[in-house]
Amino acid sequence: MSVPPAGATEKGCGGVHVVFVDLTASVALLEAAEREAPRLSADDVVRVEKLAHDPGRQRLWRASRIATRIVIERAAGRAYRNIDFAIARNGRPYLGEGPPYFNVSHSGNAALIAVSNAVPIGIDLEEARGLTMTDDRRRRVIAAAARLANGPPGPPRIDADGDVLQAWVRLEAAAKALGTGIGQLLTEEGVVGGEVVGGTTAAHRLDVRNLDVASAYFAAVAAQTLPRAVEVLTLPNDADALAKFLSCAET
Repeated sequence: MSVPPAGATEKGCGGVHVVFVDLTASVALLEAAEREAPRLSADDVVRVEKLAHDPGRQRLWRASRIATRIVIERAAGRAYRNIDFAIARNGRPYLGEGPPYFNVSHSGNAALIAVSNAVPIGIDLEEARGLTMTDDRRRRVIAAAARLANGPPGPPRIDADGDVLQAWVRLEAAAKALGTGIGQLLTEEGVVGGEVVGGTTAAHRLDVRNLDVASAYFAAVAAQTLPRAVEVLTLPNDADALAKFLSCAET
């Protein structure tokens, strides 16, 4: 993996960035941005080529990766263009040891991207849909999510698919922030196996927030520490707005 120059994380806007991307609406703009200023790495290109058997998926995956590169650049500077991502054992891409940290979630035709220049961060996005799930499992998911910091106020309804999806994204975001995988967290919280691990777990020490995104989606973000307010930006839909979006990444 190529390594950016020392001090690279001092450039860009800094802080925590959360950006929602409508991939279908943004794909043409993202491709134009990539032609003008290539940001994809050699490994990115190889991964895109492996999806040639599914052109629709290939197009959206490539758009998502370009968008991820743009959000990282906005947060941390141009030095991260074309840098190959390292890949964790669970398949999660990362930029190597230390900040900046990033996480990406896809659902439907959208992506949600988070970058932090301070601590590991997890993000999750789920498109609204009907769920086939037993009442018992719904209760376990909702109860587990409520035990995380900044749990939802009031009793959610187990018969409301939206409440279950919102609980689920909280758990996924926490697992991603910890880097442990969702299976371990579900076991510790009794969603799988039925027994809750006693005491305060690592997930309980995270700051987990529900996020307000597009109306057809549910989302959450998690990290050891988050700003008092976490704003969700939408990737600009025209070239001038995108240039302004990236203006703080100029060196």
